[in-house]
Amino acid sequence: MKFTWRKGLILLSLITLILGGCSQNMEVSAEEIIQNAIESEKDVNAYQGVAEMKMFEGEEMTQHIILEEYVEGEKRKVVTNDQVLKQEVEVLNDGTTMLIYDKANNQAQEMDTTEFVDFAGISPKEQFKTMMGMMGESHTYEMVGEEQMLDADTFHIRVKANEADNLLGDMELWVDQKTWFVVKLVSETGDIRTEFEYTELDFSPDFADDTFTLDIPEDIEITNLEEDLEELGPETVTVEEAEEALGQAFLVFQEEAYHLASMQMYDFSAGLNRHELELMYSSKENIPLFSLSVFPTPDDMPVEEADLEIRGNAAEYEEVIKSIVWDEDGLRYSIVITHPDIDEEEIVKSTERMILSSEK
Repeated sequence: MKFTWRKGLILLSLITLILGGCSQNMEVSAEEIIQNAIESEKDVNAYQGVAEMKMFEGEEMTQHIILEEYVEGEKRKVVTNDQVLKQEVEVLNDGTTMLIYDKANNQAQEMDTTEFVDFAGISPKEQFKTMMGMMGESHTYEMVGEEQMLDADTFHIRVKANEADNLLGDMELWVDQKTWFVVKLVSETGDIRTEFEYTELDFSPDFADDTFTLDIPEDIEITNLEEDLEELGPETVTVEEAEEALGQAFLVFQEEAYHLASMQMYDFSAGLNRHELELMYSSKENIPLFSLSVFPTPDDMPVEEADLEIRGNAAEYEEVIKSIVWDEDGLRYSIVITHPDIDEEEIVKSTERMILSSEK
């Protein structure tokens, strides 16, 4: 679960990162350059590009994708070619509707995105500002120098995590000095290394009339993505049903401390050969506080570099997403704190008072 989350966040960061504008003086620090870029009024609202993404676990390349991007205001089209699976997927978002065409599986789905129009129209620079805010206290920035990429001058910036097991890990950015677009990014988190690099970029594209369209064969039914996801989504369960799916009783928080708002079961039998229980806890006023996920301890995902102890077991705290993970009696417990006023120390103390579901 943890590695999947990391990969997803890395990929999202790679695709959306962009810088604004900054000083040309190489005497300034990397922090000043990033701050100047964020505050600049410069932005990129239209471009066409081709990028290559490679992901490695150790020395093994696990993903290799070629992306074609077409962006004009709120209109965005991305064509991904998976070089490993030999599959192509096209995604088109016109600001109100997202359309996905999976050519390999002859499937098409659409989703109304009007609720997300503000997010869909957000510039890459604004997205970058959000990410920089996440790393402001957890990373240190270093100016490496200037390099030529795609016939343009770039700043080479190194972003190093202050702690070894930070979720976002270490990064290196190559940023176009004129457009402040991130041309290349290399990220390392544990044994996962991701390389993302544009091989073609055009900031004054002349798009053809049919650029922002998808050519879907008439015999392919376009289904509703939200409805499809609901069918694959979780099922509300009772304690007894959850115990049966997990094969044993599991730890829960006592109701005197937190209110159990919901309990849902995800069936991951097809891909991960397991069920995963998610419990959502709230205050007595129904304000969401944190979630607790429970599933059988995976053999290939041990708790790494334990930095705290939960109920006598080695545990790991991930500061960026405020998560606590530990294994106990054959089950993995993962807590993600969602309320800003709840800190990990309070949750750690509360775990000592947890009881088995069979004792409720």
